[in-house]
Amino acid sequence: MKRNFKFLLPLLLVAFFVGCGPRVIPVQRPGNNTNTPTTPDTEQGGGEVDKDSYEGKHVVILSMDAFRHDLASMYDTPTLDSIASVGVYSEIMPCFPSNTFPNHYSMATGLHPDHHGIVNNSFYDETLYKSYSISDAEARENAAFYKGEPIWNTVERQGLKAHVYGWVGVDAYVNGRKPTVAVSYDSRRTRKQLADLVLGALCKENVEDIPNLVMWYFDEPDAIEHTYSPTSTQTKDIVEEIDDVLAYFMREVRKSPVYEHINFIFTADHGMTELNPDKYYNIEPLIREFGDFYWYNSNPVTIKPKNAANIQKTYNALKAKEAEGHYRVWLREDMPEEFHYGTYTTRIYPIVLLAETGWKVAYDKTNGSSRPKAKASSHGYNPYDRDMHMVFYGCGPAFKRGYTHDKVFQNLNDHLIITHILGINAADNNDCVWKDVKGLFVE
Repeated sequence: MKRNFKFLLPLLLVAFFVGCGPRVIPVQRPGNNTNTPTTPDTEQGGGEVDKDSYEGKHVVILSMDAFRHDLASMYDTPTLDSIASVGVYSEIMPCFPSNTFPNHYSMATGLHPDHHGIVNNSFYDETLYKSYSISDAEARENAAFYKGEPIWNTVERQGLKAHVYGWVGVDAYVNGRKPTVAVSYDSRRTRKQLADLVLGALCKENVEDIPNLVMWYFDEPDAIEHTYSPTSTQTKDIVEEIDDVLAYFMREVRKSPVYEHINFIFTADHGMTELNPDKYYNIEPLIREFGDFYWYNSNPVTIKPKNAANIQKTYNALKAKEAEGHYRVWLREDMPEEFHYGTYTTRIYPIVLLAETGWKVAYDKTNGSSRPKAKASSHGYNPYDRDMHMVFYGCGPAFKRGYTHDKVFQNLNDHLIITHILGINAADNNDCVWKDVKGLFVE
């Protein structure tokens, strides 16, 4: 619930100085008004750059892990509210599977996970004979796992500069390249320290040293939501702390000599849904007669019988209990078209099982260790389910002002959005859809 006006007034004063350009910013809830707000010019941002001769363009994109579409409406986020009022806002959706690593690399490449190779947070590659895991530094640095062209390579290949802080894929020399500045994710680094790193890049005196693209990443509110749910006091505190850091960042970035040329994007990789210990189903008893298995108990659950002759039998046994188990199951080659998943046969096991949103389904030989705790939350579910949806805020010279987008688009379109703003060519092999995002921009 929003605070009443007496308590909100100090935040409104902060929001007055927050935004994208030299203007007063009325605090406004995303989605309430699609008209451009009328705001007088007041203070000038930026430094000594000659604005008449400078032609550079800049994009700064922050991913806030698991920032669900409705968090800003539940909690006090005057900075994000202000950005929406002078820029654009859209509810967006993840790619399948709706997990962190697949979606961040989709945001970078413009490709579905099935096409860029990071098919889940963890998987095994049968041609490399290696496992990939979010916790395995050696795997994260192995370029063989990454397909497609990440946006930082697209940018630098066309003569511009990119700085990337903690984004999935930045640890590897994809296609033999890394961005000009590549900083690995470090959980010990605070959000304000990250903001200062980005500010240091954007506020250099020499305009030629300022990157055209900056990508940075917050691991919250995902981490706290997994334990306490999106509606908890703990999540409220994290969301409001993030908004405070963004207020600091947007105030300090005005010192950049190219401030008037920066387009800011604040978005996320997936949503989150609350779990319940009673919404748990163990598939192990259904298929134990078919021998041993390889499996991943993430969302989706993927399974491979060690005896290939048992694939169809295992599938049939699981299919028979779909309604009881609150899941859907497919053979890899029969995945629904809208998921764009199942063709990467060396990384996706032959049986794919997706739990109903809010349910935990697992292959659990202990019959209980995978049961979720009360108020815990998770993701990885059907990306068309609204609990998996998240936010997209954009402001700056390329974006419309005070506009709420009428299309829920997939976050892989970030690749296309960035290349459009910077005036460069997107990677040739991308899955982006221009008609889904063209309405965001000034014509």
